[in-house]
Amino acid sequence: MADLATALALVAGIVLSTVVFDTVASFYPGTGAVKSTPPEQPAEALVGDCQRVGPVSGDGLGYWWHCGVTVRTRDGREVETVVEHSVVTPRDRGKAVEFREVCYGKDNSDCRYGRPVARVWALALSMMGIVRIGLLLLLAVGVSFALVRAVVGVPAVIAWYNRRNKR
Repeated sequence: MADLATALALVAGIVLSTVVFDTVASFYPGTGAVKSTPPEQPAEALVGDCQRVGPVSGDGLGYWWHCGVTVRTRDGREVETVVEHSVVTPRDRGKAVEFREVCYGKDNSDCRYGRPVARVWALALSMMGIVRIGLLLLLAVGVSFALVRAVVGVPAVIAWYNRRNKR
C-alpha cells in the first residue's frame, strides 16, 4: 500500500508542477523568440473581444484573458489571431498596442505574437522549460518504480536483479 501511495503522490507532483510551471510561464507576454533568427518584427495590434478563463486552465492558476486581436505588420499584412495569457486585456480595447511578430516555417506560416520584452526573459522561460521536462521525467520514472514495486514486490525485483547480474 505504501508503494501505491508513493505512486499517487508522485502523480500529484506531476500535476502540481505542471500547473505551477504553466502559471509562471503565463506571466511572460513576449513572442518566445530566444535567438535573432528569425528576427522579431515590429507590429501593432487592435484588441477585439476578450474572454476570461480560470481559475484553473491551460494558462495555469488564476484568471487570464484570451483576446482576439487584429495585428498590422510592418509589411502591410493584417492578421486576425487570439493571444492568451493576458498579453492584452479588455482595458486595451480601442487602443493601438505595440506588438512583435516572429514567424517560423516555410512561407512564414507559423507566426507568434506578443509584446516587446527583453530577450533574457525568453531565455529564462526556455531554461524553465528544460527544468520542467527533467522534473516530469524524474517523477514519471519514480511513478514507474513505485508501481512495479507495488505490483511485483520488492523481493521479486531483488531476485530478478541478482539473477541478471550473475550472468
